[in-house]
Amino acid sequence: MESERLLVAAGLTAAAVVGAFVFWGPSTSARSGRGRLAGLVNLGKTCFLNSILHALAACPHFINWLSRDSLARETSLRATLSTVLSVVNGTNKSVQETYAPAAVINALKRLGWVIPSGEQDAHELLNVILTTLDEEIQKYSRKSGCLSDALGLNLMGMQDDDDQDNDSIDYDPTGSVMSLNDLSRPMGSGYRGGSARRYRWISRSCKSLLIASPPAQPVSHPFSGTLTSQLRCTECGFKSSVRYDKFESLSLALPSGMGDLGYGRHKLHQLLTNFVTPELVLDVLCEGCNRNRQPNDSPILSKQIKILNFGKLPVCLCIHISRNTWMSSGMSKRQDYVQFPMRLSLAAYTFLQAQYQRKISTPFYTSTSEGGSPLSNSMPTSWNAGSLSDNEWRNVYQLAAVIVHTGNAHSGHFITYRRGHQNTKWYYTSDVEIREVSMDEVLQCTAYMLFYEKTTNISVF
Repeated sequence: MESERLLVAAGLTAAAVVGAFVFWGPSTSARSGRGRLAGLVNLGKTCFLNSILHALAACPHFINWLSRDSLARETSLRATLSTVLSVVNGTNKSVQETYAPAAVINALKRLGWVIPSGEQDAHELLNVILTTLDEEIQKYSRKSGCLSDALGLNLMGMQDDDDQDNDSIDYDPTGSVMSLNDLSRPMGSGYRGGSARRYRWISRSCKSLLIASPPAQPVSHPFSGTLTSQLRCTECGFKSSVRYDKFESLSLALPSGMGDLGYGRHKLHQLLTNFVTPELVLDVLCEGCNRNRQPNDSPILSKQIKILNFGKLPVCLCIHISRNTWMSSGMSKRQDYVQFPMRLSLAAYTFLQAQYQRKISTPFYTSTSEGGSPLSNSMPTSWNAGSLSDNEWRNVYQLAAVIVHTGNAHSGHFITYRRGHQNTKWYYTSDVEIREVSMDEVLQCTAYMLFYEKTTNISVF
């Protein structure tokens, strides 16, 4: 009797251990070989996380960037993602068929993020991940050393106006020291708060070394890019200085009414063209118009044309198609189809290409916020390798993954179509379900997020 109880207890214990291991960690099931994609266990409405992980795992440049930093702590989000994505792609030493990515959620929680239980948005999670990676870059980047640091001396003469935890600093001949982020951070949607930090150095020999050897700015993640914006006065022609705003993903609005392919059917290129179409801004205090204004004169307000382009294109590009819209009955989701290409050129939307177009185009700008983009005619209409210029080749992207949201604006499910790891096959992934699909199925899906990577492989054309 006692032996039977022991056997039952041992059996229950073994079942509990196996169940917990399957739920919280990788399975030990035998595999025919490495390189096969692993399914991701749903931990309770965590399909938004699984879809993002499969999309990121399909971006080789991002994976290479994650593994490039050997100094990243094991508990960091960067190291955690590197391990998890290697498991997803089947390149990890421990080969699994299914995996529960609780480590990513735990890493985010350790860094202060609160992820409520229940359904969440995949695009918001991507922004959280990329923002956290940037914060870790600044946190783990080493301060530039000087002779006093090398000798282990204590610089008692350094004073910080804000705090003592500045991770990356730049130097100027006046003795001021400012955060690199404060020097290069744009004011706008990509701006993250924080006042400039200034220091005063007493050691003159140390300061001279700092000026001679400025620190290298940490390399940001491959999804980091910049947008340029400039205002041009319609009255006097004065152009403001170009402003640079950082972006990590690009949100494109769906046009209302008839699309290029019919009602509720659009082309991705048209959405991009609408994004960079110059806008008419009213009642702007123009520096040019007010240059000779007397103190007692009323300020002159003029109409300005806002010109938006890409300043620095990212290596990995995420395009988010905004589908939620507000109606009298509340928030609803648009199911419009957006036709997207396997290969995408963004050369026509770059700042340098726009400058070239303006030089050969007359008049300078005739379109307003209701008009068409002056850049739309410069898009290549065919993908003949010999017809693409060097600038176009440098800005060609290849599709890596597509995230689809099924359901309405309040509930649903995220799935991912993704390119295979080190092969040209495409797969449908829905949590633990993985199956190979045709390109036709991928191109006909209702995309919510598109992931592209820069390519220089001419053979794909």
